[in-house]
Amino acid sequence: MASSNTHVVVSVAFQDAGDTTRAIAMAVALRDLCPRGHVLKISFLSCGSRFEYQITDAGFPIVPAQPRVKGISVAHDLGWDFPEFFGSKEIAKTFIDGQLAAFRELKPDIVFHGMWAPASLAARILGIRTINFLPVPLHPGSFAHGLIRDLPDMMPLFTRLPRPLRQRLAWFASGMMIKAPIFRQHRLGAAAEECGWPKKGPISLFDMNMADLNLVNDHPVFHADYAHRLPENIVITGPLFAGNDSKLDDDIAAHMKRGSGPAVLVTMGSSGTEDFLFEAIRAFKLNEEDKWNVVILASPSICSIDKARKVAAGDPRLLVTDRFIPAPAANALADVVVIHGGQGTVQTAIAAGKPIVGVALQIEQQTNLDNVMDAGAGIRVQRQHWNAKGIRNAVQTVLKDPIYTAKARTLAETVNNMNGATRAAEVMWKFILKDDNEEKA
Repeated sequence: MASSNTHVVVSVAFQDAGDTTRAIAMAVALRDLCPRGHVLKISFLSCGSRFEYQITDAGFPIVPAQPRVKGISVAHDLGWDFPEFFGSKEIAKTFIDGQLAAFRELKPDIVFHGMWAPASLAARILGIRTINFLPVPLHPGSFAHGLIRDLPDMMPLFTRLPRPLRQRLAWFASGMMIKAPIFRQHRLGAAAEECGWPKKGPISLFDMNMADLNLVNDHPVFHADYAHRLPENIVITGPLFAGNDSKLDDDIAAHMKRGSGPAVLVTMGSSGTEDFLFEAIRAFKLNEEDKWNVVILASPSICSIDKARKVAAGDPRLLVTDRFIPAPAANALADVVVIHGGQGTVQTAIAAGKPIVGVALQIEQQTNLDNVMDAGAGIRVQRQHWNAKGIRNAVQTVLKDPIYTAKARTLAETVNNMNGATRAAEVMWKFILKDDNEEKA
């Protein structure tokens, strides 16, 4: 590799809105901070996604990769079969083979990927340097020293215990959680071995995404307890979320502002489930005396707009839409946001200084919401209590107690003083130039 030229291939599960947004933001920052005289080429590698227009709008070329997928959601395209991330060994192998073929043709100097194991494994099989971005530090040192704030909702017997007791148990048992089935991916391991991966057997959650440099796109305050235990190649670079300055459609803005009732935004991002969304809709219909104005985003990756509107049953307090909603503008008008625990969705609400009522679909989302709840800026409703009555009670609690909004605004001040994309790009350039200088020497 010439010391003044770098080709970065960005390979992410672009079916996920949050990963797409973060990858583009960091690629833009990397391009903007490119040193004078250094030639930087950035290519995006995609198997298909409805969010691809965001990549081209940012000025980056898209290289198609195999297999071609509908791009509706990661779970749909990979055939998720919990705790396995891939529906079969054959599906996993198809994705790894596709990445291998693309990397051989593109010959990148660096592969930049998110939690996208096919790209990570393929790049390492070919000996290509890698940079990863993660929502949390995927390292045993973090899991063993407090990353998990509460017992996972997937343990229903124990999650009936009072939260303080659950938190103490989570602290003592966090090191044992890495033995859970999800941490050992058998189908992916078998597929990787057939593609040239040198290790046999299941592949660990830690190893399947590990890179030469790992960027954690989260608030450092949430990881202060164990940051010193992480290796140097894991760097917490700060929050990173959609900074879209687009305006809300007039009817949506008018609905949130009408009357004197509180405004509520409901969204499950691109990775929620229709059951969780529909239960939230039912919560806001439960009592006719509730005078709120609710906007519900029914993302096509979760459900059809017709099914969501059928649940809403024409209630005038509820506006159900599948249109694109610029998250910053919608959050700015909301008094409370009802969400899943996806990192981008949580961080956007935090940046707007709005309290959260949320539910987690998996452990990373639970950690995101627990961090917000521990900061006093919201309530995480356990999965088994995510029903109309439980959701309504949580929303009413947040609306009636001003301390939630006050804490959310305090958290927003710290978040808005950071630039996660710029910090990530600075760390990336330090990594790129260091290796360039070592090769030159």
